[in-house]
Amino acid sequence: MVQERRTNTRISAMFDVQIIVDKQDIPVKTWNLSLRGMECATDSRFHEGKTCTVQFILSPEVQFRVKGKFVRVSPRETGIYFKTMDENSFFHLKRLVQYNAQDPDMIDDECAAPFHRHGPK
Repeated sequence: MVQERRTNTRISAMFDVQIIVDKQDIPVKTWNLSLRGMECATDSRFHEGKTCTVQFILSPEVQFRVKGKFVRVSPRETGIYFKTMDENSFFHLKRLVQYNAQDPDMIDDECAAPFHRHGPK
């Protein structure tokens, strides 16, 4: 049996986002989301190890971007690890996850705990 390595709360969420890779905006739908990454629909322009930007457009007034890296690309799904984001983006991402989490207080606990792993190289 494969051991679960995720340490952050992951929510099931279907949001429309834009994946920006090689100056191309590629619309996809998310399947799940956490403070550290997301899983989404795939596209032939996604390649494992390549960097990208995920643009969330929640409304005309609320948009934010997160720098990421493709860590898993298959014909059915793509996994993106979030590498960096500014403070405003983190605020919106955290609220998005909290509003959709079964235990919103757990998200605050995850933010307070130090990260023991540094993500994919």
